[in-house]
Amino acid sequence: MDAITNAMMTDYRAAYAAGKMRRGAQESIQYGGGGALRSAAAMGGFTGYLTAFSAARMIKTADGAWSAAGKADCEAPVCTEYESDNYRIKVDTGAPSLCFDIYNQLGERLGAFSYNDIIIKHDTLTGKQLLISEHGTLSYDALVLDEELKNALCKVMGVESLETEKLQGFSLKTHAGTGIQYLLKDGEAGAGGRVLLQSDEDVRKFEALAETYGNRYPNLIRDQNAAYIRADLEIRGLAARTGQGILSINRDGISYTDNGDHGKNWTILYEGDTYKTVFEWMSQKGSMQEMESIAAWKWLFGL
Repeated sequence: MDAITNAMMTDYRAAYAAGKMRRGAQESIQYGGGGALRSAAAMGGFTGYLTAFSAARMIKTADGAWSAAGKADCEAPVCTEYESDNYRIKVDTGAPSLCFDIYNQLGERLGAFSYNDIIIKHDTLTGKQLLISEHGTLSYDALVLDEELKNALCKVMGVESLETEKLQGFSLKTHAGTGIQYLLKDGEAGAGGRVLLQSDEDVRKFEALAETYGNRYPNLIRDQNAAYIRADLEIRGLAARTGQGILSINRDGISYTDNGDHGKNWTILYEGDTYKTVFEWMSQKGSMQEMESIAAWKWLFGL
């Protein structure tokens, strides 16, 4: 595995270990003939696709008792747990700042948000409303809000509505091949991004893309997590499929890994804003087959 790809994989393994992309051990994808894809509900923990349902809500107060949710139940003190049809919110009152851990009904963690993060970020171009929590460079949780989750957060915080402000410092991008959106922080092109699965159709397309990687490159994609990682990278513009292998692209370099012949693998490192030229050139190329050859890239870099 080349250095660039290995670094990417290491980042994702850390994210999995932190529970940000947790999935049940019993869930699996079978590659090859008749492979079974997981249900839409089973995908929720990866990037938090949100579906609106009417909710018969219950709350769990600090004394551990469950009761029908009403605004008065949550105003003071803040509820330590809240559960609706599709979400469960746990409030960590021991943290320096109140932390809201949001889960789906499978127990998969969708994101961790501090009290100060609970602000609706409104994207004026798409009309989407998001919840964003930054955890450092290239790391952030993000959810597209539906009415159910907004109502649940209001109950926990004891307010009638959530504060709203214009989305700034981030932009919503769309992957051309699947139509799946991802959130990208300004200045992090070629490195960052957070895929947003917002519907059953998004989940189906994501699953299909992951399965394509598993089927087409069995020598490179050895398990389901690797397939999900590659699908996620492709949506964010950091990976591309060729006839015989996979391209990995980021702001530090580009590498090719061949499915059948490791002798064809190669890596080119670059600096500065060169990655912008690489991304622009790739967007104009009609044939991914040509990009397998290092000769095409040597021409681009004048090597």
